[in-house]
Amino acid sequence: MRTQQGSGALLMVIVILLMGTVLLHATRRQLSDSLSLVSDERRYILEYTDAVSALAWGERLTWRRAEGWYCQLQPQYGWRACVLNHASGMLLRGDSGSGTLSLYRWVSSRAGGKISAVPHGWLDYCPLPNRSLCDDSVSPSAGI
Repeated sequence: MRTQQGSGALLMVIVILLMGTVLLHATRRQLSDSLSLVSDERRYILEYTDAVSALAWGERLTWRRAEGWYCQLQPQYGWRACVLNHASGMLLRGDSGSGTLSLYRWVSSRAGGKISAVPHGWLDYCPLPNRSLCDDSVSPSAGI
């Protein structure tokens, strides 16, 4: 009877360990990519809710007529609401600061500097034909 060396069993254990390592690495990489997507989605949702809140807050403010964008800041939550008097009408923009997601709404002027939303006037893009008017990298005039 021949004595067994055991090299076949040892080779199988090494192959199983290598396959497990490759599988764990692939799973870790997939989890890392998924966490990046979740982080991006979370940031978008936070910026979207801030922009919606800034629009709602801006509709309740008193506005004065100004050249270009006229903005008012809400310091507690960091919202920014801006109004632009344009040939197409008055446009309200809500966001949470420069470089964040902006939402727009067509509004009309009422007595005493108040504004009211135009029905079906909500937009998630800037509707102005001159795209430079939508650029918020130039600091708008700050209000109250």
